[in-house]
This record gives sequence, structure tokens and C-alpha cells, in this order.
Amino acid sequence: MPVTATPADALFAFPAPAGDFIAQEPPMRFIDEVLSANDQGAKSRTVIRSDAIAIDDEGRFPALALIEVMAQTIGIYAGRIERMNGRAPGAGLLLGTRRMEFERPWFLPGDVLLCSVEKSFESDEGLWQFDCRVTVCPQGNEAREEPAGRALLNVFNPPEGYFDRLR
Repeated sequence: MPVTATPADALFAFPAPAGDFIAQEPPMRFIDEVLSANDQGAKSRTVIRSDAIAIDDEGRFPALALIEVMAQTIGIYAGRIERMNGRAPGAGLLLGTRRMEFERPWFLPGDVLLCSVEKSFESDEGLWQFDCRVTVCPQGNEAREEPAGRALLNVFNPPEGYFDRLR
């Protein structure tokens, strides 16, 4: 049964640890902190670490890994809904992207990634589309925020009992 007695925003205090909202655990979880989450989307903060699972042989975080940062930030949005309904955050399914653009090919450990996702479409069958944007603060200098990448991501958040019908 959904939790309805408490206003949604009163359930959560931000910033919050990412583990409160998404199912991934380190080293698969890139997100460090949830900056906000509401009915429209979510914002996250990630510090790139030298031991991150996506770090390449040259010690860089490839721009393509931003898609996972975006997907996990969407997971924060979905995790908020699950927590509001008294359930633990689960994993959704990333279906793909219609557009993906990166400002540079890689990032360095110590860089801070700020990601915002905003839902632009939702179907009754659980298909969601999000406009995702990531900025980078080189070497943690959050006064110097630069565009890093953006994408339109499509995800599937199956309605409760959806997979039961397939058995």
C-alpha cells in the first residue's frame, strides 16, 4: 500500500547518501550523493576516484561512462518512488538513448560530476524518458562548472507484477 499520509518531500532530507536511493553497491555505484529528488527528476554528485570500475588503463574515466552516471541518477528518481511506497529501491532497465553528446572524451580522478535528470515522458506501461545533463567541476573546483555531456535516456520501470505475467 502506498505511503500517503506524509508529504513526499517530508520523507527525505537532502543531500543524502546515494545508497539510500539506488540498488547498486560499490564498485558498481558511481554516485556518492543525492542532491535532490522530486516528482520531476533528480540531481546527484559523483567524485571520480582512481579505483572506479570504469577507469581505463591510462587512469581516466571515459565519457561513455557518463551514461551510467545518468542511469544511476534516474535510479535515484525511481528509488524515491519505491521508498515512498514502502519498498526497497530496485533495478530498472536502461533501454537506450536517442541522443548522446559529450564535451570531451574522458575525465580525471578528482573531477566532480554533477548530474541532473528530468522526466520528459512516461507511459502507462512503465516506459520513461529523461533529459539528462552532466557538468564537471575539474579537480573538484565546484566554482568552475563546465558542460560534460547530455543525453535523452529511455528506461523501463516495470509496473508491479509485470514479470509475473510472463511466467
